[in-house]
Amino acid sequence: MKLYRNRWVFSILAFFLVFGTALPSSAENAETVAAAASLQSLMAKTIPWFNEQRGTGLQGVYGASGNLARQIESGAPFDLFLSADEKWARYVEEKGLLDGEPLPFAAMPLVLWHSGETAPSLEILRSEKLTVAIANPETAPFGRRAKAYLMEKGLFEAIETSGRLIIGGDVLKTGLAAKSGGADLAILPLSTASSLGEGSWTLLDAEPQTLFGGVVKGRSTPAIEAFWTFLRSPEAAPFLKEFGFLPPR
Repeated sequence: MKLYRNRWVFSILAFFLVFGTALPSSAENAETVAAAASLQSLMAKTIPWFNEQRGTGLQGVYGASGNLARQIESGAPFDLFLSADEKWARYVEEKGLLDGEPLPFAAMPLVLWHSGETAPSLEILRSEKLTVAIANPETAPFGRRAKAYLMEKGLFEAIETSGRLIIGGDVLKTGLAAKSGGADLAILPLSTASSLGEGSWTLLDAEPQTLFGGVVKGRSTPAIEAFWTFLRSPEAAPFLKEFGFLPPR
C-alpha cells in the first residue's frame, strides 16, 4: 500500500461524489425522509420495507446533517429530519421548523477504517506517513466527533500541521473517497465503514454518538408520523442492530 496519497485525488473524488448526488426529481411530490449520510444504508432497507408493509410511498434523501438542516431552513420539501446529532436537530427546532422537541432514536459507535484486511491498531494514527480522512466538522456531526476524538488524544494538531488530515464532505462521501485511494485511514461511523464493502476497522474508545430526529413543521402526514414512530419502536430494533446502531444514550 502506498504510504503517501495525493490530496488532489481525494479532492477530485470528493467533488464528484458531492455534486454527483441530486435531490430526486419526485421529492416535491413524495413524502421525504431527510437523513444523515450515516443512516443511508439503514434507510435504504427500512424505507422500502416500510412502504411494502404499510402501503406508503416514502423516499429518502441523504447528506451531512448541517447541509440538510440548512436546506430545510431554505424551504426544501423534507418531511422528517433525521440528524446524526442533537445540534442540527436543535438548529431546525430553534428556527421554528420542527414539530415539538427533537427526540433521540439511536446511537452509533465511531471506528477507524483502513483499506487493508487487518484491523488497524489505534497506534497507526501516530504514524507520520499515513493520511487520515474525516468528514467536514462544520456540517457533518461525525466529522466534528472525529476531530474532537483526535484532539482528545493529542493527535489533531500533529496530523493537521503535517498535511496528513483530509477533510471530506459527509461521512459516506468521505468513506467512498478514502476507499478509492484518497486517504490511508478514515474515522467514520460504524454504519458507514461497514457499508463500504471492503477494508477493516477498529472501534474507537469514544462514546457512541446519539442521533436525533423530528417531523418538520407543517409537513406531518399519517405515513411520516407512522414511520417516525416505527423508528423509535421495538419493531425497528432488528434493522438498527443489523447496521451497527445501538439504543440511544
